[in-house]
Amino acid sequence: MKKTITFFLLVLPLINFAQKVSFEFSYFSEKAKNVAVAGSFNNWSTEALPMKQGIDNVWRASIEIEPNYYYYKIVVDGNWIPDPNNPLKINDGGTSFNSIVKIGNPPIPLRKISKDPFPKEKLPEPILSANPELVELYYEAWKMAWKKIGSGTPENGFSKKYMDEGFNELIYQWDLCFITSFGMYGRSVFPVMPSLDNFYKKQRADGYIQRVYWETNGKIANEPTAEEPMVNPPLFAWLEWRYYEISGDATRFKKVLPVLATYFNWIEKNCRTEKGKGLYYTSELGSGMDNTPRKNVGKAAWIDFSSQQALAALYIQKIAEKTGNKTTEKEFKTHYEQIKGLVNSLLWDNKSGFYYDLTEQNTLSPTVHIGAFWTLFSEIAPKQNVPFLLHHLQNPNEFWRKHLVPTLAANQPEYDSKGHYWLGSVWSPTNYMVIQGLKKYGENDLADTIAFNHLKNVANIYYHFKPDIEKIAYEERYADSYKTIWECYSADYESPATRWDNTFYSRQDFVGWSGLAPISLLIENVLGFEIKGNQNQICWTLKRNDTFGIKNIELKNQKVSLLCEPQGTKQKITIHCEKPFELGIIKGVKKQTYKISKKNQVITI
Repeated sequence: MKKTITFFLLVLPLINFAQKVSFEFSYFSEKAKNVAVAGSFNNWSTEALPMKQGIDNVWRASIEIEPNYYYYKIVVDGNWIPDPNNPLKINDGGTSFNSIVKIGNPPIPLRKISKDPFPKEKLPEPILSANPELVELYYEAWKMAWKKIGSGTPENGFSKKYMDEGFNELIYQWDLCFITSFGMYGRSVFPVMPSLDNFYKKQRADGYIQRVYWETNGKIANEPTAEEPMVNPPLFAWLEWRYYEISGDATRFKKVLPVLATYFNWIEKNCRTEKGKGLYYTSELGSGMDNTPRKNVGKAAWIDFSSQQALAALYIQKIAEKTGNKTTEKEFKTHYEQIKGLVNSLLWDNKSGFYYDLTEQNTLSPTVHIGAFWTLFSEIAPKQNVPFLLHHLQNPNEFWRKHLVPTLAANQPEYDSKGHYWLGSVWSPTNYMVIQGLKKYGENDLADTIAFNHLKNVANIYYHFKPDIEKIAYEERYADSYKTIWECYSADYESPATRWDNTFYSRQDFVGWSGLAPISLLIENVLGFEIKGNQNQICWTLKRNDTFGIKNIELKNQKVSLLCEPQGTKQKITIHCEKPFELGIIKGVKKQTYKISKKNQVITI
């Protein structure tokens, strides 16, 4: 059993707790020397609830605890096992099981709430006359994110306020990067960049930043080892550059550049072996795609993690150039080119036209997974490889399913149509990565198709899905309408995906990174906006025939409203602004740029 697997099950959501009740765990063994109970009630600590051996060789431990359902394991001389006396158990996400115990009479759990009023009027207001349901979903996503805002304490040393994935009592680097990505559109009211600062504050002198930190005390979850470096994909540099592009604020660059560079260097020194031939490895959980098949890949070369390291180098180079740091700029340009060359020489297969992980036996892994498309986002795939990648992406036997895009190709033996977490689920962060990568190579129509499909499916399930209560995890049986945004989705059914245990649905209210679909994809792909604060420009691609647009979108230090209305065979654009800016309008193959100098202006296209 991998201890880190249990991070999935650490904490239950808000409960109307009743008075504590007493419960006794027991385990029979004549030979055991040390026995303990570790579970979701004690953060899976092997020391919090030791058991004592009786003269009958029965080990016992009592606990005073609130009524609820709890997950646990018996730890016998360091070996983690499910309770042999308890038939109620569930897969732990690895090769073993967690036991489940019902203590007392658990009350109905409550969804998370916020004591602060939701600032709807301060957020950008999308307008979609033909799709008001998408506008409602947009605001619901923001509300879910609002309820997850955390607070720093003297004990954890975090930012005063920060965005949180709300999964458990840890902050997750992988999640927070994607949360930050859509959070930037609400940066006037959401603590967006302070969420990344939480990780920067915890950086060690050698550059190390762990993927998770406890919200209670700000400490790392586990010490890194060669087997488990406890890092996540290095996406910070991309997010810092994205923030600059959208907001126009470059003031963070000088402060964060050394943080980003030394984090890159830590991965460079600690996540490579001779078997990877200069490329990078991580762990299953470290990759963020927890149960993706990686047989025999081990410490060789991971296509996604290597491409993500190239992505980091690409944006560190850009940041260094912007700050005038020529030495760092040159250094990371070299890093980028080296990784790009190695990925294309070692991980590309000409016969199948796809990128794969490299195994420790120096062969390409046969597994076809979504990690290969990070080569597009990191811009390391040469143009001649792109048609082959797109062929795989658009193959109905692989990635082109009812709900786009599953993280594991459907023709893989491990593919599960129910999802089973990363064995075929559709995830908003990887979809967003694919969409952004396609746009970088000029495949805008294909990017929009995937964006529209994903958002349509998320909305359809939000409004119409009726869950099987027995498939909802005990801690999320809210006894309400279950009108929610899920952690991940099935690629083949109109339903949420099953989670790591392949029994229960994935998490609810997961905004969280699932906010990328109703927020980022709505603004960027459906409405067609590209906000370029660093150029004082808004680029608007007109893709619709109804009345559509957005009000109060932030552009540098002003708010802009743009509305497009049909006017016979033409379209009327109404603009309200506070200060001059540049507006680029794209319709079909035509692009025209306008200097907007009046506070109220009308353009006919």
